[in-house]
Amino acid sequence: MADTSVARRTRTAALAAIAVSIALSSCGDDGRRDGSATEADGGETTASEGDDGGDAAPKLAVVYYPEFRDGSWGEAALKAGEKLESEGVISEFASQENVQPGADAIRALEDFAEQGYSPIIAHSFNYGDDVKEVAAKYPDTLFVYAGGFGDVDGNVGDYAQPFHEATYLEGILAAGAIDDGNVAGAGGFDIPVCRAMYNSFLEGVQELRPETTGSFVEVGSWEDIQLAKETALSQADSGATMFVGCGQGPTFGQIEAADERGLTAFGYTGDMSERSDAVVASFTWNLDAPFRLMVEDVAAGNGSEARYYDVGMADDAMDVVISPTWESEISADVMELFEERLTEIKDGSLTIEFVSE
Repeated sequence: MADTSVARRTRTAALAAIAVSIALSSCGDDGRRDGSATEADGGETTASEGDDGGDAAPKLAVVYYPEFRDGSWGEAALKAGEKLESEGVISEFASQENVQPGADAIRALEDFAEQGYSPIIAHSFNYGDDVKEVAAKYPDTLFVYAGGFGDVDGNVGDYAQPFHEATYLEGILAAGAIDDGNVAGAGGFDIPVCRAMYNSFLEGVQELRPETTGSFVEVGSWEDIQLAKETALSQADSGATMFVGCGQGPTFGQIEAADERGLTAFGYTGDMSERSDAVVASFTWNLDAPFRLMVEDVAAGNGSEARYYDVGMADDAMDVVISPTWESEISADVMELFEERLTEIKDGSLTIEFVSE
């Protein structure tokens, strides 16, 4: 694969604007007001009531088309809902997984709306058309989906995936974890979010090793781990030693390849340190941050006026978690640079540009 351009960095104000992507995977369960589990459209549904009772706070629902317990994208949404419920921010949390886009999604979204859930979150890009169709029928209910590029209209909102901020920091750690070699980036598909993640990772590496190059590949699937592993091994044969993935399938495949070859890899939207000692660090996606803003909008009576929930590391929406195996393996100088850049991102003095070319 041809080398891609390196992400540019600016210390001024935030930029952003993510172009249209392809479907990203996630999971959920549909709920009933009495908390009983049912099956609908192939997806098991669950719901639980908060201590404050029915109308004390908004009721949050999330739908997802794979299974939630994936250690990555889907589980991030599930944990966020559970956290908000445990804090009493919402009175009830319901989730439905295995909900396919199209007719199944429309039925699930309508069912939640009829039960009075708001906000209702469709945790994947490919729910966009379904959300817009259902939202038109329930103008006072807030619907939000994971478009990631600011697709907002009426009571339909969108939330960002600023993962490039975290992968920039991971790149610094990568350069401190292994002495040589190039960067291997992979996404389920060649979409702007994935390209930006790779570019920022490479930029982080180049803070310490300016001569480093890399390649980005499209696996062709968000879920095929074996195909992703074969792709990563091919990149390793061409000199790659540091792997950064976009999508859980590509990332799991990279981790297996790195483990087999004694190289380094990084986790995606969840702590993947237990999968292999090859995982130097992971970034976690703390979705309670944007979900909390959605709930606050509903509680304030603004459910019919959606917005783009663009929250990143400065708002505690992501963390970079160093794997225990590597905590003592990265030099003090590299850790000092990592902490310095992390502080700058969080206080707004450093903005990592979204560069998708």
